[in-house]
Amino acid sequence: MRTRQGILFIALLWAGAAAPVVAGSRGLVAPGQSAYVAAVEVVQGDARAPAGFADGLRTAVTAEAALYGAVGQAVVLRITIDKVHLKNAVASMIIGDDNQAAGHVDAVDQATGQPLGSFKVKVNAERHREASIAMAIVGAVDPTGYVDVASMVAGAGSAAFDHSGTEAAMGLNFAAATLRQTFGDAAAKAAHAKRP
Repeated sequence: MRTRQGILFIALLWAGAAAPVVAGSRGLVAPGQSAYVAAVEVVQGDARAPAGFADGLRTAVTAEAALYGAVGQAVVLRITIDKVHLKNAVASMIIGDDNQAAGHVDAVDQATGQPLGSFKVKVNAERHREASIAMAIVGAVDPTGYVDVASMVAGAGSAAFDHSGTEAAMGLNFAAATLRQTFGDAAAKAAHAKRP
């Protein structure tokens, strides 16, 4: 019993250490100032990125930006995609691999051309990180090992098939992170509260 408690403690400690500490984002737009995304420009800087990823990202950012309104200062978001990596099924099972998209965003006032700021974005295709942590904890205390094996096979198997869902999920995550960093946490929560 003590061994199981020790394993659970280590798993919880690991989960806490693995969770990033992220300070709240105030955003580039001044609090209380209304602004909206007037245009989204995407440059695909990674030649190995899947064809169409830039267009999908532009569509995702534009759709997500609609939740923030269309009143106030017009902002242009210039996104450069630095890296898009789709996990390899074999590497995922042997050494671990993940779907990743990274880039940087420049926000510019459309009327004056003045930069409002820039920031980096790095996301994966996971939509619910808490579920992954929970599976790791359950796997640590599962005496049969079935949970860990099932999680590993499911994760690796998802890399072996059509990646369009993975690309879409990374695009949605990139869009959400971009707009949260542009408008701030409070505006992001308010915008998502309006979501149908």
